[in-house]
Amino acid sequence: MLASAREPKPRTYDIIIVGGGKTEAEAQAALDRLKTQVLWVRVARPSGDFLAVKKSDDYPGLNKGLYIAVLGLCARDAEVTVDMKRFMKALKVHAPGAYSKSIKGQYGDPCPPSDAFTPPDDEEKPFLERIAKEPKSAEAFYAYALFLKNQGGLEQADAMVGHALDLDPQHAEAKALAHLLMVLLTD
Repeated sequence: MLASAREPKPRTYDIIIVGGGKTEAEAQAALDRLKTQVLWVRVARPSGDFLAVKKSDDYPGLNKGLYIAVLGLCARDAEVTVDMKRFMKALKVHAPGAYSKSIKGQYGDPCPPSDAFTPPDDEEKPFLERIAKEPKSAEAFYAYALFLKNQGGLEQADAMVGHALDLDPQHAEAKALAHLLMVLLTD
């Protein structure tokens, strides 16, 4: 006789919402506005509860019947917890109407990197300036990814190297860095 599988225990999350409305288009517009301001939002790959337009009905405790632009959900019991107050302060510079709400459920760990929304320091600025000048350069995105990896920003580095490979799938250094990041980001 097989033991019945136990349901995973619900976790407490902060859902981060950057906008929304009565239509999908209104919610998508909020994400699109953020994409023009934050490079990570532009190049990160949306999935599930991460950088997605969702129905508010899908989340307990939210007003029903709306579409929301979900930046992500941050588990309060994660290995590395996000300082939500600091995160929201940095995010609101780019999305003044953004807010977070505590909810319970099972959503994995779709938490955006909090440092993606803080102003760049003097070391980081040249990489962003190069990307602004060369937005189709795989080498520019690779160089920024390598910088981010060396600074400990593994999730951001992964998004940047992924974009470098979108631009040039044969970029050898980007392929190697992507593989290394996959290993480092695997639990």
